[in-house]
Amino acid sequence: MSELFHAAIQPHQLLLSFLLALVVFYWLLVLLGALDFESDLPDDFGGDGDAHGSADASHAHGHGVNTGGAFLSAGRFLGFSQVPLVVWLSFMVVFLWLGSLALNEWYNPQSGVGRAALLLLPNLLSSLIMTKLVTLPVGKLFKAMSDADTEAEEVIGRIGVVSSTEADASYGQLEIPTANVPLLINVRTQPGAAVLKRGDSAKVTAAGPDNIFYLIESTAHN
Repeated sequence: MSELFHAAIQPHQLLLSFLLALVVFYWLLVLLGALDFESDLPDDFGGDGDAHGSADASHAHGHGVNTGGAFLSAGRFLGFSQVPLVVWLSFMVVFLWLGSLALNEWYNPQSGVGRAALLLLPNLLSSLIMTKLVTLPVGKLFKAMSDADTEAEEVIGRIGVVSSTEADASYGQLEIPTANVPLLINVRTQPGAAVLKRGDSAKVTAAGPDNIFYLIESTAHN
């Protein structure tokens, strides 16, 4: 442990150790609830708003360079358009720190600053590759979370019909009519609310934990 600490405070490693400490501190604050971690996926930098923004920027600079398109391409290639940027940067810092330790241990045992500078390029390239590989499965997780949030936004406020035998605070299903196939969702009533029977009309008022079910209320009094 003492050898690791000694290696972490070497001049060529000190900046990366500081960045790693910031990453660890940030995630500790998130775990403690002191910070709100925004898990919404970026909109792939490719929405209409970005397109207009890029066009406006190009027109303003008068060079016709679509910086938005370049940023989109870089984001897709490196993986930071698939996950929140803070997640991508956290992985990147971790891999840079580990890579620097390993490369300097193997190829720079004298801890020379000049040799350490030469090792930055292979370290950066390998860290980018590793971060890209890690963000592929992580990106799918965030995409699923984003899809669930989008579905919740579309369902909340809709009115449907109870399709289960009844709907109460522990179980129920609601059928919401759509232009195509009706949408069937798991629902619960608020604790203490009257039990709804099959065929009763109800309105979705909120999403439950992790969007596993939705809370509903009767529309009979509306």
